[in-house]
Amino acid sequence: MPSTPQSAPYRDGPTPRQVLADAITADGRGAKLATASVGFTGHQVAEALVPVVIGAVIDRAIATSDAAALGKWILVLGILFTGLLLSWRFAARIADSVSEYGAHRLRMDIARRGLDPHGMTPRRIPGEVYAIATSDAGAVADFTHTLSTKLAAACGVLTAAVSLLVISVPLGLLVILGTPPVLILMQMVSRPLERRAETDQQQGARAGALAADLLAGLRILSGIGAGDNAARRYRTASRTSLGATLRAQRYQAMYSAANVAIAGAFLAVIAYVGGRMTAQGSISIGEFVAVVGLAQFLRGPLIDVGYFGAGLARARASANRVSALLTTERSVTAPDTPLAVCGADSLTLRQVVIAGSDPFDLDVRPGETVGLVTENSALADGLVDLLARRIEPTSGTMHLGEHRIDRLEIGDLRKHLLAAPHEAALFIGTVRDNIAALTAPGTSVDAAITASATDQVIDSLPRGLETTVTEQGNSLSGGQRQRIALARALAGQPPVLVLHNPTTAVDSVTEARIAAGIAEIRREHATLILTGSPALLAICDRVIEL
Repeated sequence: MPSTPQSAPYRDGPTPRQVLADAITADGRGAKLATASVGFTGHQVAEALVPVVIGAVIDRAIATSDAAALGKWILVLGILFTGLLLSWRFAARIADSVSEYGAHRLRMDIARRGLDPHGMTPRRIPGEVYAIATSDAGAVADFTHTLSTKLAAACGVLTAAVSLLVISVPLGLLVILGTPPVLILMQMVSRPLERRAETDQQQGARAGALAADLLAGLRILSGIGAGDNAARRYRTASRTSLGATLRAQRYQAMYSAANVAIAGAFLAVIAYVGGRMTAQGSISIGEFVAVVGLAQFLRGPLIDVGYFGAGLARARASANRVSALLTTERSVTAPDTPLAVCGADSLTLRQVVIAGSDPFDLDVRPGETVGLVTENSALADGLVDLLARRIEPTSGTMHLGEHRIDRLEIGDLRKHLLAAPHEAALFIGTVRDNIAALTAPGTSVDAAITASATDQVIDSLPRGLETTVTEQGNSLSGGQRQRIALARALAGQPPVLVLHNPTTAVDSVTEARIAAGIAEIRREHATLILTGSPALLAICDRVIEL
């Protein structure tokens, strides 16, 4: 399979129209979409010509008992069927390719935005981002089929109208003049579907997001006895989503029935007029057969064209959600001219305010371990987010060495200042992969494993360091995950390290060993520990209370 071209990040964020256009036309997909449309059009045109050829067989071969003419027209009919089958087959393959690569393009853009180190404000929960990257990206890209097949259906209607004009001008005019009002009426019926579709997708995404996040925290919820409450929350969201889906599907059924009724009534009029003209001798038997066949054929393309509004409604609803995610504002501002980090081995905060806190100062010098104690968990979480550059301070200044933190490129900053969150997030891979994630290839992680007491975890695992870790580390206990995450932070050996309650899931004996290990491995570097643990505070050079 050919590789997919990498798409450039959006600068100002795409509008819903740009999201839709990029999904089906970017990276050379526009030409493929045109090719698929030509193939589908060839299929529709050939299918429209089938009743015309059958009428010619009746008039020019069967009615005249001409065996040679019969053979010729059967050959024409065979070529026509071969062409319509092959054109559909290849057009469908090309359209599927456009759709799949278009969805992949959107998923990559969504992933790039979700992984942007400058964050999002307001924050999006992971389940919501996942729902947009899967169902909504697919719905936008599926507009490829809507556009190409509905365009082909319109060409099929035009071919049938021209054929009817050749057979009989009144019949042709009836189709040409009657088709636009029929299509307009179908589009009017489809308009409320867009609102239904968007509501359905929003409610479904909300339920899916909640389910994903509940499953990710299932162990914690069960441990604190909140499982029943979480289940009630999910049931409420799920029922809301089900109600929205049922309402949308109910309207979809009404819309389909209305389309069939409108198209059927129009075609009945065509067949009636054709029958009257045959009885009056205005057209031949073969031409009447062609008229009836064309009337039967027209039913499909007319309904297909009528569904264009529904397909566009669903694609636009999803494109709105994708666009809203991609245009979400950054939590922190990137510097216009980033400074190069040099000699960044200390941390200084002056008159910093986080989310309404009192202004405070903080200094962590090279080779110093500072403990910070606060009863305000929101302040502790906010400080970690602040130093990781996930949020901006309300006021105050922060320096890494001699550099203003907000003037440093965020990737470069995180190589010198690592603010490890309390949540022990692991990724799919091996234990070794998780521990060595922040180190250069070939760098030993043995010291970090010993300092974090992760050697005890490794000894208890079936394959040691090569044991596979499942998504979010759910195959491990909370204490095992916490020690592996701590080993990862220590293995990176950043000049400045911030730890937030790194030992809450281990026993007191193990905690004392970890405290001694941190003191040993960080003795030459600046370390800030946000904790209330006596064992960890005992190894600190200074303890600050906020």
